[in-house]
Amino acid sequence: MKIIIDGWRIDSDTRQATKEDVVAALSPRALRLLLVLAEAEGRVLQRGDLLDLVWPTVTVSDESLSQVISELRRKLRNRGLIETIARTGYRLTVPVMRPVESGVPAVSAGQDLKRDRDFNLEAHALCLEARSEMVRCGEGSLERAEHLTAEAVEFAPDCASVRAERAIALARAHTYWSEGRHILHAACSEAELAVSLDRSSPLAQSALGYVHALFGNWTAAERGHAFALSRNARDPLILHNAAWYLMSRGKWRAALSYFEQVGDLEPHNIKGYLIAAQLSSSCDPSRSRRNAERALKRARARIEEDPTDPRALTAAAVLMALLGERQAAFASMEDIDVRGSSQAIYHASAMALIGETDRAILLLEELFDHGWRDVFWLDADPGLATLTHDRRFRRMRQSLAAA
Repeated sequence: MKIIIDGWRIDSDTRQATKEDVVAALSPRALRLLLVLAEAEGRVLQRGDLLDLVWPTVTVSDESLSQVISELRRKLRNRGLIETIARTGYRLTVPVMRPVESGVPAVSAGQDLKRDRDFNLEAHALCLEARSEMVRCGEGSLERAEHLTAEAVEFAPDCASVRAERAIALARAHTYWSEGRHILHAACSEAELAVSLDRSSPLAQSALGYVHALFGNWTAAERGHAFALSRNARDPLILHNAAWYLMSRGKWRAALSYFEQVGDLEPHNIKGYLIAAQLSSSCDPSRSRRNAERALKRARARIEEDPTDPRALTAAAVLMALLGERQAAFASMEDIDVRGSSQAIYHASAMALIGETDRAILLLEELFDHGWRDVFWLDADPGLATLTHDRRFRRMRQSLAAA
């Protein structure tokens, strides 16, 4: 087997790594560990799993694993090549490439945008910006994501991945901030066009599965997500869409695992671990705390960089409430303005968790007025679950379910 990592050509037959005129000999365990990390393609692997995979027939200590990690970092001359995830494990931080017969390296799984025959650099950049807006989710973010993907379509109208990004942006706006517009059918048209342009595109199939779920076409939705994940299980957007589908079907344990993967794959993304913490709060408190602590650490890091970051501020409040720091959560929420943002749903959740029922209900009423309609989250969010005995909440939920 031959692969390329960080410019090093790794030959498993000779156990050599070559970069320009430098040749490094790898020990059998170092080579095995590197191949295992490469196969994971950026996912975090638990220390115990790595010990089982690299030393399958013998029992060794964590120190053996640490020594082999050190060998790889030293011989491949990049300490950042393998990231240590505190109290968890390790992950490879660079993409894995495989030489093709022509000698030109080809990026492995996860790069469906780059494989599109009609790929356009400017369209791709606009789609990346749209994804960032959807992750940030501040005031006007969903609207900007719509505009960005519309502009991307102008650059690359026949690109399946761009059409898929457009469909997802429209579907998100429909679900969380439609402002009375009827855009779900437009999202469906874009997703269907994406699949017609390239039926093998994981992102196109994921977009269509996402839209089918919004229509309640569960069989078609599962088929789309299953296809997408079988072809590309490393795109956080594909994983998020599949997780949302599973959550909508009440399969919270499976959804939880996918949301954790989103967190693993995107080091600066708070949402994956945040939702995982919320979903596991009642069924697995220790797992919930672990995810909450991970998410809170990221939220606080982002707040240090930008004290006005709406996602980070709101997420921090929810996480503190989940962790039992209710006074701190309440104090932080007093300074957060979530008006005009779908982030208000997390604010409402935190308010409900600390017992501010009336304020939580008022936030939900405002959200519903702007077109928020994710009825499934009302059942999944542990904070909102505390409102189920409130007649105003029950009335809103019934109205939303009937819409």
